[in-house]
Amino acid sequence: MNRSMLSRRQLLARASAAALISLPAPAALITTAHATSAAPFGPWQTKLFADHPLVGRILDASTKADIGLSALERRVEESALLILGEVHDNPDHHRIQAHLFTRFAQKRKRPPAAVFEMIPYDLQPKLDALRERKRITADDVFDAVDWDHSGWPSRDIYRPIMQAVLAANAPIIAAGLPRKRIKALIDRPDSAVSRQEIGILRLGPLPDELQQALERDIVKSHCDMISRETARKMSFVQRMRDALLARHLALAHAREGSAALICGNGHARKDWAVPFYIKRQRKGAYFGPQGKRLSPPDPLVIWQAEARKDARDVADLLPEGAEPAKLADIVIITPRAKRKDQCEEFRRFMQRKRK
Repeated sequence: MNRSMLSRRQLLARASAAALISLPAPAALITTAHATSAAPFGPWQTKLFADHPLVGRILDASTKADIGLSALERRVEESALLILGEVHDNPDHHRIQAHLFTRFAQKRKRPPAAVFEMIPYDLQPKLDALRERKRITADDVFDAVDWDHSGWPSRDIYRPIMQAVLAANAPIIAAGLPRKRIKALIDRPDSAVSRQEIGILRLGPLPDELQQALERDIVKSHCDMISRETARKMSFVQRMRDALLARHLALAHAREGSAALICGNGHARKDWAVPFYIKRQRKGAYFGPQGKRLSPPDPLVIWQAEARKDARDVADLLPEGAEPAKLADIVIITPRAKRKDQCEEFRRFMQRKRK
């Protein structure tokens, strides 16, 4: 993950953890207009660097070649597992997710599951209760999970993807870590996870090279203002999130036949995040509904990157040192959401804590 992926609220929330250690357009308005600033997903809701030459590009990460929207849609339709990454506070990312999820769902015999990082798993009963109603709106879901007090960007930013999920009649799966669980993982990492859970989630140590890279990434995403030791503690929470999301995605695939994960780009990356744990967990003899062995396929991973003034190539918009093919399958470039200087906000927060 990089700095642009963290909203102010998330930076502050993660800092707290470290100490313990205009309305978006609905998906239907996505067009294939050919204006430079709009194609293929415009008109853009975010305007910063909208005229950058990289904006609107869809890159096949393995070949580093541009592909068109129709080619992307075909790959989405042909996939049984889909990971839709995002920068959380960028409304265009959620419009694009909505469009792609709609295509993902259209030609299937039964609706795919929609797995959300943003909804803690202990709220699943509230989501299940909603499905008993004849008609559900996006606001019904947001109200049920107390979205407005969750720390995530506004419900209006997430409305397009939630509307697309409901339009497809897709089961909504809560897969995030509850706050109490996060605190316990930081305070008591040795006892907050059982051996059985470690085995099921395949939470054994990462290869040293990946662990070191993950810690560097966490330090950088916190504006180089936390220690490596703090990053090491936080890395376990990050890995727990990734492994848990992978498990929920695999279970949802086993139940529904297809599933999509809505998550931040940091959880989407193939090298050490959710796709990594899907492969790890697939090697174990773990079982899902009706005693069936879980054997999810490799997911199609879509990463959404924001343009930057000095970027000359797509690689300039990805995490430091990351190779496109090891990060994702598809990279989509959008304008950048306008936001406050997150590092300055984080710096002030850390200064207040020291006092």
